[in-house]
Amino acid sequence: MRTIALVCLWLTAVSSYPRGIDWGYAIKYHQQVLQEDDDRGFGLNEPFIPTSSHILPEKKPFYIDESVNYYERHFNGLGKDREYRRSSCPAVNALANRGYINRSGRNITYAELAHAVRKVWNFGDDNVILPPEESLVFDDLVQYVINCPAAPTRNDRAVGDNINLNMTLFESLLSFSKDGETLSLKDMAEHHHLRHNQSKAENPGFVFGNQGAICSLAQYTNMVSVLGKFGKHGRTTLFIDDLKTFYLDEDIPRNYERREAPVSATTDKFSTTRRNPTR
Repeated sequence: MRTIALVCLWLTAVSSYPRGIDWGYAIKYHQQVLQEDDDRGFGLNEPFIPTSSHILPEKKPFYIDESVNYYERHFNGLGKDREYRRSSCPAVNALANRGYINRSGRNITYAELAHAVRKVWNFGDDNVILPPEESLVFDDLVQYVINCPAAPTRNDRAVGDNINLNMTLFESLLSFSKDGETLSLKDMAEHHHLRHNQSKAENPGFVFGNQGAICSLAQYTNMVSVLGKFGKHGRTTLFIDDLKTFYLDEDIPRNYERREAPVSATTDKFSTTRRNPTR
């Protein structure tokens, strides 16, 4: 069976649609690729091991070689031959806009994407999901089949376009800021509650079981894990300017800091799901 990786917060939903996927093969192939990977980027994708002088994992400034990974924005379906493709995940689109993966958004291999998300975002190996294909085109049909409910800035698939940013939803997210400059975990929880109710009312096929909850909440926790900085709300402060760069420009925010500890698809999401249960 051929294999790809669709990497991002919303794609945890694939576990809600297990039929037709040989998960035993996928897991075996996943581990094989990781073991054969000689270029895992700095800050190896391994558990953070504390020392007496460095007890807790921190975030470190991320260096971008602008001569290689320069920013070049492309939009879905544009280009001379409509060759550019983009996904519903701004984190993945930013990798393409910066050239960490094929800038066209086409024929992205599992290894290429896995390298990039580890190097830039330090996603844990368990945050890489494997549907069966050989390579990925960002706006492939699979993205219209697999989609988390109540995404912060995208429509549910049943409601309409779930690939491109919904500006109304994005502005709604920013409106939850109490100071116009930052968002806290409480602000994010309040926004998720709104999106949950909106999705429930608008989506005729709305389902929000355990997997739906994990997937939907993952989009918020990944946002905080990847973009959060030290600020007035502690180490999980989200800055509005960073969110605008990330969602509107689909770029790596200025002065981005990379986590020392991998962004896990299990512990991060499980703890947040328990803190913010959704009915």
